[in-house]
Amino acid sequence: MSENREFQLGTIGALSLSVVSSVSIVICNKALISTLGFTFATTLTSWHLLVTFCSLHVALWMKLFEHKPFDARAVMGFGILNGISIGLLNLSLGFNSVGFYQMTKLAIIPCTVLLETLFFRKKFRSVISMLVSSYN
Repeated sequence: MSENREFQLGTIGALSLSVVSSVSIVICNKALISTLGFTFATTLTSWHLLVTFCSLHVALWMKLFEHKPFDARAVMGFGILNGISIGLLNLSLGFNSVGFYQMTKLAIIPCTVLLETLFFRKKFRSVISMLVSSYN
C-alpha cells in the first residue's frame, strides 16, 4: 500500500514540476521575444532541445532511469515533429500573449486525441476511469 502511495506522490510531483517548468520556460521565452527583442525562435528551440538532451544524458549517467532499446526510425520521426512543434509554438508566442499561447497549447491535447481516434481508431481511457483504477 505505501509503495503505491509513494508512486502516486512521485507521479504528482513529476507532473507538478513539469507544469511549473513549462510555464516558467514560456514566461522566459515571452520576455526574450517581446521585451528584449530576441527574434530567433529557431535558435531558442535548438537551445531548449540541447539542454533537454544534455539533461537526459546526465540523468542516465546518474542512473535515474534505465536505458531501453527503441525503434530509431520512430524516434527520429517523433524528434523531427517535436522540433517543428516547439519551433511553431515559440513563433506563436512571439505574436500572442502568454495566456492565449497557454490556451492554444492546452487545446492541442483534445485535438490530438480526436485525430488519433478518427484516423488511427485508437481508444483512450477517460481521466475519471484512470483515477478510479489508481485507487484500487
